[in-house]
Amino acid sequence: MKRQRKAIPIFSVLIVDDHKHLVESMAITIPWERYGVSRVFQAFSGPEALETIAGQAVDILITDIRMPVMSGLELIERVRASGHDIDCILLTGHSDFQYAKRAMELQAINYLVKPVRDEELLRTIGGITAKRLERLDRQAELERLRDAARDQIPRLKADLLAAKAQAELSVHEERERIAEDIHDIVGHTLTATLFQIEAARKLLVRNDAEGLTRLEQSQQLVRKSLQDIREAVGMLKHPDEDADLESVLRRFAAEAERMAGISVHCSIGLDWPVADTAIIKIVCHALQEGITNGIRHGKAATFAFGLHEEAGVLFGSLRSAGIPYGGQALGFGLRAMQERMRRLGGSLSLAAVRDPDGTLLSFRVPLTDVPDGATT
Repeated sequence: MKRQRKAIPIFSVLIVDDHKHLVESMAITIPWERYGVSRVFQAFSGPEALETIAGQAVDILITDIRMPVMSGLELIERVRASGHDIDCILLTGHSDFQYAKRAMELQAINYLVKPVRDEELLRTIGGITAKRLERLDRQAELERLRDAARDQIPRLKADLLAAKAQAELSVHEERERIAEDIHDIVGHTLTATLFQIEAARKLLVRNDAEGLTRLEQSQQLVRKSLQDIREAVGMLKHPDEDADLESVLRRFAAEAERMAGISVHCSIGLDWPVADTAIIKIVCHALQEGITNGIRHGKAATFAFGLHEEAGVLFGSLRSAGIPYGGQALGFGLRAMQERMRRLGGSLSLAAVRDPDGTLLSFRVPLTDVPDGATT
């Protein structure tokens, strides 16, 4: 048997009756706190009740039907028309079908015939406060889920970029074998992510259209990323042999902007096309790793990438505007990138920067295909 949650006294009641002594008696003698009611307001006519509702937060309205100037039915009708979220209880000394019918039309919670026993009224009050507490719990859970979804979106974007970067690196090294592995492994991972987001969407769809919209956008992003990876797999056997470093970098920056919703400003100054496959691969992956870490750890949305050649050496930098690097040990991806740079005779470093706050990833790598006649 489900255990009923004890009502916390956070709700308010407004009692309305033209018999002042009845209102005061109900307000004083009934143990409201036991049923989640912390404040009890009193009014002795319909217009006075509307003034109270206009100036106070009222959750439950208890009103007599027959009153001068404005009946209880008219009062509830005015409350409904104003859009207030108030549960209404009608009290009457007359068991009249027309009254009961109108009460149902106005969506009154209950229709009680005087004299009303305290137990009967409190049973109705307890049911109302229990439902309101359940609604507050659902709203709190909805807020928690929405905040969790919002916090996960940047990480999801970064993880997608990381997955794409790792996929492209593996494909380049073992083109024929990795083609099927990428489709299976990455495809499975992203598809599983879609199912998780779909489950979250079902929790949010009941109450919050904003949460639903954000999750649907995330789903579209994941689906598009999955399609991009499948297209890349399909092109593995027909690579673009004429690609040069600058065009590849600008293409990747544009794709990162589209996929992750970030801004990447590129300043590339090369005097000739760099077509060395190893150089293209390592510089591209340095850019990918820097953007991925900038989004994931630095919460960055703006990046500035610079690349130039000097004396046969490529010098690159990626500045992210976000949380500065705190000096912690580098993750697997950056350590692996450092090692690959070292094997090519280059280096890679990470440092915090200020004005504005952010992180600077710098690298250098010597060129092996400097054209004859180029300045060195």
